[in-house]
Amino acid sequence: MNQYIFDNNSDAREFQRLQLVEAANDPTTIRLLEETGIQPGWHCLELGTGAGSILRWLGSQVGPTGLAVGVDKKTTYLHKDDSPHIQIYQGSFLDIPLDQSFDLLHSRYVLIHNQEDGAILRKLCSLLKPGGWALFEEPDFTSATLPEPEQKTPQGRVNRAICQMFINVGLDPAYALRLPHKLEKAGFHIVKAQALMHLCPGNAPMAKVMAESALVLEQEYTTTGLCSPEDIQAYVRLSRDSTHWALYHSTTSVIARKPMM
Repeated sequence: MNQYIFDNNSDAREFQRLQLVEAANDPTTIRLLEETGIQPGWHCLELGTGAGSILRWLGSQVGPTGLAVGVDKKTTYLHKDDSPHIQIYQGSFLDIPLDQSFDLLHSRYVLIHNQEDGAILRKLCSLLKPGGWALFEEPDFTSATLPEPEQKTPQGRVNRAICQMFINVGLDPAYALRLPHKLEKAGFHIVKAQALMHLCPGNAPMAKVMAESALVLEQEYTTTGLCSPEDIQAYVRLSRDSTHWALYHSTTSVIARKPMM
């Protein structure tokens, strides 16, 4: 598995960033998970637990007769939970043996960071019960470049640097656009796909996420040669200005099922 772009972030700052990601995305994620009809007694798997908000929500929905399993390469940011129906595994997903089968699985902003996404999707599909449900959520950072195609503003230059950073490490900044096809290729049946543009004012939850990411990844952004430290400063300043609106990226969410045998 390739190196995660936030691996060099301090634990305290990464925990703060993950909480910002949860605040920005959890309302949409929970609404979509509810569309699967999640019930007490279900067995659920979350790949990429982050700070654990969705894993805890899954545990609350399935109750003591169900099971909520979380997998992440680093579980430092998860609060300890002694509930027997919540299990946590640390390590590379492809290396962790899981002998359960699941009624529901969830993954958010994970596949875009992995060059082995095809193998990950095939393993996830194999763990899902026939007729089981899945929700995948992935970003498309190229959408933020659409309003300013000529790189005339600091935000436009930073948006292009974000995309180039992914390309430089062999990843796809527009991964979300190919998500439905990748899911079908792995054996999933698409039930619903939607794309949400994160067009919002400064200090909105997603603007806070992107400002923090810019501060943490300033060197990675500027190394692309497409933006300067001054551009980063302006990008962060505008992301904190509630009078300034910007398109930060879009998120594609796909609800899928495993076909019945």
